[in-house]
Amino acid sequence: MQRALSVWGACRSFDLAETDAIAAASGRILIVDLDLSDPATIGAARAALAPHRRGGTPFLFLLRDMSARCQMQANALGARVVLPAATAQPALLDRVGALLGLLQEAGPQAAQQRRFVRASAAFADLLEAAGSGDALPVQLIHDGVEAINRAAADADLDAWLDLVWRHDDATYQHCLLVSGLVAAFAHKLGFSEADRQLITGAAVLHDIGKARIPLDILRKEGPLTPEERAIICRHPQIGHDMLVAQGGFAPLVLDAVLSHHEMLDGSGYPRGIGAERISDPVRVITICDIYAALIERRSYKQPLPPGEAFAVLVGMGGKLDRDLVRVFGEVVLGTAVSRLGKVLGPAGPRDAERVA
Repeated sequence: MQRALSVWGACRSFDLAETDAIAAASGRILIVDLDLSDPATIGAARAALAPHRRGGTPFLFLLRDMSARCQMQANALGARVVLPAATAQPALLDRVGALLGLLQEAGPQAAQQRRFVRASAAFADLLEAAGSGDALPVQLIHDGVEAINRAAADADLDAWLDLVWRHDDATYQHCLLVSGLVAAFAHKLGFSEADRQLITGAAVLHDIGKARIPLDILRKEGPLTPEERAIICRHPQIGHDMLVAQGGFAPLVLDAVLSHHEMLDGSGYPRGIGAERISDPVRVITICDIYAALIERRSYKQPLPPGEAFAVLVGMGGKLDRDLVRVFGEVVLGTAVSRLGKVLGPAGPRDAERVA
C-alpha cells in the first residue's frame, strides 16, 4: 500500500509502537489501518494522532470491522473518511487524491489522472505478486494496459509525463514512463488497437524480473561492481522464466521481456543476439526503455533534458534501429527533431546499459 500511495508523492509507514515517530512526523494526510476493537490500540492511537489532529491533518481510516461501534471510534479519533480495509486500490487512491486536492473532479485532466492512478495501482499489485512469487494478476495487467493506451490515444504525452514525475517510487516511475512512451510510439507508428494492446502489455512487463533483484543493487549509488552487474543483467532471463512458468503470455511479450536489452550489433544481454533475431516490437521497447532511463532522476545520475537524451539514442548508431529512432524523435520532440541532428550530431558515449 505504501508503494501504491506514492503515486501522490512520498509516503512513509509506521508501526503503532513507534508512537513518538508518528507524533513527530509531518505529512499532508494520515492513513490509519488499526484494529479498533482493542482498547489498548485505541489508547495508543489517540496519543500518536493527537498532534496531527490539533494541526488539522486529515485522517483516512481503513477498518476491517465496519460495525457502527468501530466507525464511531474512528470518528472519535478524528477520521475524516472511513473506508473498508478491503477497498480496491484504485478507489483508495482516488479518495486520497481528492483529500489532498490533487485529483481533478471533471474534464480531460481528471480522466487522465484516473487512468494514471489505475495503471499505478495495477503496477503495485503486479510487482508485489512478482516479488512474493505469486501468480501475476492478469486482469489487472489488462486494466493497466487499457488505461495507458487510452491515455496515449489522447495524444497528450506531456500530461502523462507530468503525472509520472510526481510518483515517488522509482521502480513504478520507470515502468509507467516506459509503458506510456511505448503506447505513444505505437500510436505514432500506426499499430492496430490489438497490436497496441499487445506491445503495451509487453512494456508493462518488460522489467518484471527486477522484482527478484535485491533492492540494494537496484538502488545503489555509483558504479556497479562486476558481480553486481552480473546479477542485474539476469533480470531479463528471470522475468522470462517467471512468465513461462505461469503460462498464458503471448510470444511477443515473452520475447520483449527476454530481449529488451539486446542490441542490433550483438553487444547487448543476456544472449548477445544480433539484428536478425531482434523483432521490431522489441526494438521499439528498447528505444523507449533507454530514453526513459536517461530522462529519469536516479541515485547515480541527474536526468538529461529530452534533446540530450535523444542525442544519446542517435549516438548509439548501429546498436538501435535508426529509422525507429528517427520516428521516436517525432514522438518526444516534435518538430525539434529535425533541428537536433543538424545542431548536435552524434552524441558521446554513455553507459546506457547502466541507466536502463
